Amino acid sequence: MYDVFSPKKYYHKARSQAIKELRLNKEKSVLNVPVGTGQNFEYFQQYLRNSGLIVGVDISRGMLGKAQNKIDQSQWDNIKLLNQDVTNLGSSLVNEFLEENSLKGFDAILCDLGLSGFPQWKEVIDILVSMLSTNGRIAIMDWYIVRGNFVRWIGKGEVNRPIGQHIETRVADFQVDSSFNRGGVFVASGSKIHESKKT
Repeated sequence: MYDVFSPKKYYHKARSQAIKELRLNKEKSVLNVPVGTGQNFEYFQQYLRNSGLIVGVDISRGMLGKAQNKIDQSQWDNIKLLNQDVTNLGSSLVNEFLEENSLKGFDAILCDLGLSGFPQWKEVIDILVSMLSTNGRIAIMDWYIVRGNFVRWIGKGEVNRPIGQHIETRVADFQVDSSFNRGGVFVASGSKIHESKKT
């Protein structure tokens, strides 16, 4: 059902741009939250070529089951799925996973079509940025108010939040592109600010 309400074709341009902004190449590590049914996997793999590491997190076991089906069908072996609440990312499974894999942080993080549904959206952004490695890249793809009634209906979400303004204060090289789907979808991106450059 999710793939029906969130069709690949509708989000293709925005999703392609968001993942392009991550500046991926082989052997990079990527965190995707919420991973949903794994629609981003084939986009990631265009750059990673089944190398590096993709970690997908979602609170829905049903979504993760569909994502696992995509992994199995394509025989990808660089993807790990974790069943976890995105708002608790900074304190449990994902951090343990980083430690187990000797990673100090992710090279890239994509949060797509999720922040509109998180009550603690500012905290989620802050947590995600903190989980980036030095100079790591983050991209957020989400809805604008033009789709507000539909988004609220299917996900009880809000799309009139200043997501772009908040992330702009947390990253360097900030960019936002709101040209997708007649202004209904935006892509915001940036790099983690080096500790020595924080004021």
